[in-house]
Amino acid sequence: MPRLEGTVNSAVVLSVCVAVLQASMALLLLAVSRAPGWGAARTFAFIAVSAAGYSASNISASYSPLSDATRVLGARFSFAMAALHCLGWLLYAFGDSSRSSRMVTRVARVLMVVTVGIGAVCAFSDAHLQPGAFTDLDIAWAKTSYRFATPSALGEAFGVYFALAIGFVYVEFVNRARRSEPGARVHLVGLGIFLCSVVVEVLVSNGALTFLFVADIGFLACVVPLVGETVQRFIADTRRLTDTSSYLSQEVDYRTQERDEAQGALLEAERHAALGRLAARVGHEINNPLTYLRLNVELIGEWANANSPSEELRESVDSALDGADRIRRVVDALQAYSRAGTGERRAMAPEDFVHSALRMSSHLLRKVSAVETTFETTPTIVGEEPKLVQAVVNLLSNAVQAVSESAHPSAGRIRVHTFTLATGDAAIEVEDSGPGIRPDDLRRLTEPYFTTRSSLGGAGLGLFLSRGIAEQHGGRLEIESGLGKGTLVRIVLPAGALSHAVPVASARDETGVDDRAAVLVDF
Repeated sequence: MPRLEGTVNSAVVLSVCVAVLQASMALLLLAVSRAPGWGAARTFAFIAVSAAGYSASNISASYSPLSDATRVLGARFSFAMAALHCLGWLLYAFGDSSRSSRMVTRVARVLMVVTVGIGAVCAFSDAHLQPGAFTDLDIAWAKTSYRFATPSALGEAFGVYFALAIGFVYVEFVNRARRSEPGARVHLVGLGIFLCSVVVEVLVSNGALTFLFVADIGFLACVVPLVGETVQRFIADTRRLTDTSSYLSQEVDYRTQERDEAQGALLEAERHAALGRLAARVGHEINNPLTYLRLNVELIGEWANANSPSEELRESVDSALDGADRIRRVVDALQAYSRAGTGERRAMAPEDFVHSALRMSSHLLRKVSAVETTFETTPTIVGEEPKLVQAVVNLLSNAVQAVSESAHPSAGRIRVHTFTLATGDAAIEVEDSGPGIRPDDLRRLTEPYFTTRSSLGGAGLGLFLSRGIAEQHGGRLEIESGLGKGTLVRIVLPAGALSHAVPVASARDETGVDDRAAVLVDF
């Protein structure tokens, strides 16, 4: 057949366009591979570069002005690029470095070694080509002509091997598609088109079929899904990075706010500590004159008893003594509250430190219209009285604030109840008729610095400290609340070593009020 003359035909245009497009995609993938965690994109870029090289080598077969020597070099280059392309797919499917957990099978290793060997033979020798033999094809309907070096039997075997290697990769992606791995089905379509184009190309180069070289289209069909997958993953990673950045920004703002609140709470705690030390000193100073004041009143009472005084004088003396006792009890409770825990524990009845807490909070409880106390039989507990008093005072303070926030603060009610649980543990409950707490806030109430009253100056340490004190004594803090249902806070403490029960008949406030029923306590 005479050599076909001509210049640029549709096959040349197709090869140039496909080569440029695939080279551009390779550069894009190579740039993406520089990003942290995107090492797999290097394999994608390798596949795209080899596809671009193969498409470029096809120009030597379709551009007629080229010499036969150039066509031989083009044939060697096209076989080498085909080998590299197969190697790229084998690396991606079985040996990608980013898939360190994937074990490369022995068959895959053998195929990789063989593919590298074939690529070396094709690049540095003409063993796969018939010496001086060329094949001319004229495809009139496509206005295209080809002239290429005729492959030898070894070259035909290489072509069949390339088709089998891609088929092996295809089977791997079939297995991935069955496992529903992302992108596997898209790769199946692309590889399927590529595999068909390789078969057509082998048949055309062997003279078994007169048709266009369609490997360029096949290369494009399998590279485009790689780029699409990479772009999708890149966009997804960018979105995750943006979300993470936004989350970290919010977390920084939250932590900064926590730090500021902690600093404010620390200042508040230092102020309370200073007030506690001041209260201890004031209590000590009050006790001294109170002692001789009471002694003098007692002397007046003894003189009055000896001289038959009027009833009015006797009542005045009794009132003065009662007032002095009240002052003493308030001072004792103030000193007990202000003393730091010494670590020394003693056995006590829960109502003892509850009474102290009630006296300590009397100035707050006067704002509440009704304070009900009920003291039932309770076991002795072992603990540090100052800390337990502090825990109950915190609960009472929260209850008073809750009542003040209710819809009808003038009808507010607080109930204090001590009793024994079925487990034998002692329980101290403080219940208020306030507005209640939202479920979302209820879970966080005992966290440090969390408060629902930040606008009112709340530090968010009361319930946190009370919980800590209860846990230090082997107990726990329980909270029950609901919007519009008020709040109940319960301190549960284990019974002490000594068995002790407070008779119901003797459960009276020091004011003489019987606490078995729900009553208004006068402080």
